[in-house]
Amino acid sequence: MTINNTVFKGIICPMLTPFDAEGQIDFAATRKLVDFLVSQGVNALLPAGTTGEGMLLTTSERMQLAEAVVDQAAGRVAVLVHTGAASTAETVALTLHAQQIGAHGASIITPYFYSYDDDELFAHYAAIARAAPDFPLSLYVYPGNAKQDISVELFKRLRSAAPNYVAIKLSSLDLIHFQEYALAGGPGFSPLCGVDGLALAALSVGAVGQVSGNANVFPKPFCSLYAAYASGDRAAAQEQQRIIQRIRGLFKDSLAYFKAALAWRGMPLGKPRPPIRDLHPAERDNLYAGLEQLISEKPEIM
Repeated sequence: MTINNTVFKGIICPMLTPFDAEGQIDFAATRKLVDFLVSQGVNALLPAGTTGEGMLLTTSERMQLAEAVVDQAAGRVAVLVHTGAASTAETVALTLHAQQIGAHGASIITPYFYSYDDDELFAHYAAIARAAPDFPLSLYVYPGNAKQDISVELFKRLRSAAPNYVAIKLSSLDLIHFQEYALAGGPGFSPLCGVDGLALAALSVGAVGQVSGNANVFPKPFCSLYAAYASGDRAAAQEQQRIIQRIRGLFKDSLAYFKAALAWRGMPLGKPRPPIRDLHPAERDNLYAGLEQLISEKPEIM
């Protein structure tokens, strides 16, 4: 059976998760965010991932969130649900749920907290693939947060045993490792970059898409970069990467900056879920000043 890898291509936005004043998921705001991102030209939506505070949501919340995004997207773009969890059983349950509700695929981070050897990681990922053999799946490698890496040897072993792993997302600065995945994946495989500062560089070594948290706020530079690269306009692609670097500089290293920036754009999503804190007033003021300066110089990114 040939599994479709084309859903894992282009600009994939790992959606922020809106919360209301009581700290519960705000589904009305979620639906508005879906419409905004679709209107801006992203190719796929990825709820409940790292940017979506997925590891701070309950299993029930993750399922409800996935259902809302699939329903609101209504086939306009692909929905790729993040289903990775600390245990194999929970990951299988979330993955089967994503398939049952009509998602187009699932992204699965390595099981986190404990240290696992290659045999343990293989058994984990193989069990998920057996449970949903005709569902497109992506490995998600984020060693800085999840602790685990996927060696090229393990990657090849998984590709051979479980052909429904048709993509891999690497959130790491190691472009050599990324290129190893790209080369080993072969035809019909989608290497995805998870570091926005490397979006253009990753395309040059085999990436077919970018999973961009910054695209929650400014999708257009990412869509423009991808289109420019595809058309062979390297100068235009480089200009979009420079704009992306400016955006990244404004948002620092906290999801609270993304939510504050979307509030500035007129789409309040509430505060992050504790223990992630909201911005201090001075941080918000500095962010808004930077956003105003950026938009005064680059209004087209709105």
